[in-house]
Amino acid sequence: MRYILKNRLGFSLVELLVVTAMLGVISLAIYSTFNNGFKVWQKINQPLAQEDLGIFFDKLSQDLSNCFKSASISFTGDQATLGIPTQVFSVNLKIRSMGLVTYSYDQQSGTLSRLANDFSQLYSRQENDAAVILRNVKYFKFEYYFFDKQQQKYTWKEEWPGASVPLAVRVILSLDDSSEADKIIRTINIPVGG
Repeated sequence: MRYILKNRLGFSLVELLVVTAMLGVISLAIYSTFNNGFKVWQKINQPLAQEDLGIFFDKLSQDLSNCFKSASISFTGDQATLGIPTQVFSVNLKIRSMGLVTYSYDQQSGTLSRLANDFSQLYSRQENDAAVILRNVKYFKFEYYFFDKQQQKYTWKEEWPGASVPLAVRVILSLDDSSEADKIIRTINIPVGG
């Protein structure tokens, strides 16, 4: 009897190996659960480029739809900057009034900014701060559609002098996380253009 009790006081090697293997499997399951949860949390909290892109195109479409012809505020643009005479919210008057919205692309930082100033701010040369509406832009370009009276055909131009309003504006852009083949091209008509 004494011999049997002595063997029962400790764990056998097989029992220790089974417990060690079970601890490894349980630890791996706990680690993978926390790791997957962390990945989901990161995906939820990262800014979505597609949402920002949609907001940019909505704002630009709204500004171009509300564009008007004015002798005091001219429609100007080049490949990286676009100035639109349109309706803006006046901070001073607390109403929507006429003003100038300027979109500008900064290649150094890869950002696209929107600056809205009402007519009273333009007249007194006060400016609001530009709001960054699109980040991580790798390539950006504005083009302007008009009817060329000399050649008697519709064509695209890379700079707009400001004498009138073009028929449409084309935006060509590419984001940092997309390949060169993933260029986004959007054409927006201007109702008062021409």
